[in-house]
Amino acid sequence: MRIRNIVIGATALVLLAGCSTGNGTTGTPTATTQPAGTSTSTGTGGGAPEVKNPLDVKAFEADPCSAVTSAQIDAYGMPGVAGKVNTSSPGASCIWLGASTPAKVAPGLTILPKGTNLDSMYKNKDNGTYAVFEPLADVQGYPAVLTLATDQRSKGNCEIAVGVTAEQAILFTVQAITGSSRFADPCGAVTEFAGLAVTTIKAGAK
Repeated sequence: MRIRNIVIGATALVLLAGCSTGNGTTGTPTATTQPAGTSTSTGTGGGAPEVKNPLDVKAFEADPCSAVTSAQIDAYGMPGVAGKVNTSSPGASCIWLGASTPAKVAPGLTILPKGTNLDSMYKNKDNGTYAVFEPLADVQGYPAVLTLATDQRSKGNCEIAVGVTAEQAILFTVQAITGSSRFADPCGAVTEFAGLAVTTIKAGAK
């Protein structure tokens, strides 16, 4: 029997309590898994782009919700929303329940364990793990890729992974609900959110 590591998409990681999907249902956070792998020192063992300026994410692993500041959350359209640690994820994770805010969106991030990196994702891109796998433009100078186990973009959901070291990546998710200005382009919304986090992490890692 073939054993597959799967990437659970945005709906699995961020089906959040109090956040409605396009068909009016609600959900709760669930665990997500990513293919594990070992990268080379340059981060290109599986064909992934090199992470040229690795980030120190230790402090944010201890407090993942600090990766996006209150001011950034307010500017994103979710005034007053505090992040909540998502203990069901495979790494340090935070979610922001913004369904009742002007943005009508629920973003989240997970700092994946070491060894679960862009290389491990690239190694699995052609074996049926992903419904959609698309390299993206860098986020604040860090390589990114669209990684969807199921394509839920038409329902306001998207997920991207950003490489922050040769051994580690951060998974970003967004679930926009019907009526959100971000519903039609959830991948743009999640890329914007990833940029906020990377900006904060870069500043904190100095």
